[in-house]
Amino acid sequence: MPVRPVLAFGDPRLRRPARPVDLDRDDWRDDARDLADTLADLRRRLGFGRALAGPQIGSPFRLIAFDCALGHFVAVNPEITWRSEALMPVWDDCFSLPDLCMAVMRHRSVGFQCARSDGGAVRSAALDPALAELVQHEIDHLDGILMSDRLVRPGAVVPRALVRLAVHPAA
Repeated sequence: MPVRPVLAFGDPRLRRPARPVDLDRDDWRDDARDLADTLADLRRRLGFGRALAGPQIGSPFRLIAFDCALGHFVAVNPEITWRSEALMPVWDDCFSLPDLCMAVMRHRSVGFQCARSDGGAVRSAALDPALAELVQHEIDHLDGILMSDRLVRPGAVVPRALVRLAVHPAA
């Protein structure tokens, strides 16, 4: 099982926008496998984690590994197709900065679509708030945007342990 280290905040590779996958080529498949294996390892070791974006393991491709209510798969060329006007405040967390959470605003719902690395497709007209937050965070990674870029106000950062105490995990 190839497991790669997760890049930490400050690594310039996290700021590089990922490039689209050419489905007619195979150069992205090892990265997709490693991404899924790395997410599985993180979940096993840390006990949490619903998704991981390709740039977080140094992959240049638009890939996201999911293990959540959307399913267990690697999304290829994922995109947001629609955004609700309604926004919601959330405490974002990230494997690239695992000890902190940041207060950001996200769209309450988004439409989402992607190819799957196994050849299938995923389409959703309107994701629920928890999945909408997740998809927005991961697609930001693909665009070189970090949660610190979306702070609701300067200094809206707290230790992750405090957020876990204050917010029910399903919220």
